[in-house]
Amino acid sequence: MSTNSLKSSRQQMMFFFYCSLLLSIFFLIQIRYTLSLDLAEWTASQYTLLFLLLSFVVICFLKYQCYSRDLKRDSQCIDLAEKKLTQKKNALYQQVSSMNPSDFGELVADLFRIKGFKRIFLTPRMNEQFYDIEMYLEDQKVLVSCLLNANTHEIPQSYLERLHLMMRNQQIDQGVFVTLSPFDADCYTFAKDKPIFLIDGEQLIETLIESSDW
Repeated sequence: MSTNSLKSSRQQMMFFFYCSLLLSIFFLIQIRYTLSLDLAEWTASQYTLLFLLLSFVVICFLKYQCYSRDLKRDSQCIDLAEKKLTQKKNALYQQVSSMNPSDFGELVADLFRIKGFKRIFLTPRMNEQFYDIEMYLEDQKVLVSCLLNANTHEIPQSYLERLHLMMRNQQIDQGVFVTLSPFDADCYTFAKDKPIFLIDGEQLIETLIESSDW
């Protein structure tokens, strides 16, 4: 069960609760004005009303028990699945961060091949620490810069400026920057009005899990 399904189940339980509350109030009003304190004066319809009320209370109690048990089980399943996913992401992050820049460039290229890009060419830059990838989606040429920077340092805006300059010089309409590190805030401001897409480490790991057998 997904988080959205769990949320939907909780909403259904709340809806059932409020409906039960309204019906209980209705029964109580009926009891208040129709039942006498003297049992000898009760009619068959009054016994029936009391029986319906008690039955309703029992049914509501059992229903709440079922909802509570199911929600608890589903919550435990979701927590376990999220824990396993977190462990998988951490293990994959460690695996990718231990790659050399060349293997990281090939990994990014393979990821875009899965996405349907063709004619992918890798070009090492900056003493083979920085890889540029030229690729095509139909007739559109895309320039990708990928940097294996597996540490806590954020990617500065200057790296995006370099990518944007190369796009202008080569007349490329779209660019992508892929890294295992986070971007600083200036990068998002710089790329906001430009055809440059940013993929940080968290997005990269999630995309790898979704697009491959990792």
